[in-house]
Amino acid sequence: MSDKEKLAQWMIQRGYATGHGDSVEDLLQELDWQIVDAWTRALINGITTEREACAKLFDCDVWAYDYREIASAIRARGKQ
Repeated sequence: MSDKEKLAQWMIQRGYATGHGDSVEDLLQELDWQIVDAWTRALINGITTEREACAKLFDCDVWAYDYREIASAIRARGKQ
């Protein structure tokens, strides 16, 4: 089995697409953008989740002051 075939098999086993990998370099480029894309999506999801958790702290009636505008401001930062 060639290095290209080994790499393609490794990628497929881990859920990565091989694209049109005609060489090991092509496969590595394909793998690179998929890893970057997955990390980017994970970071964005983490930021969105954390932002919502922060907003929920202020989005209730237990405070003496109405902090819901703070909650709205926190959420609005995600739309910029």
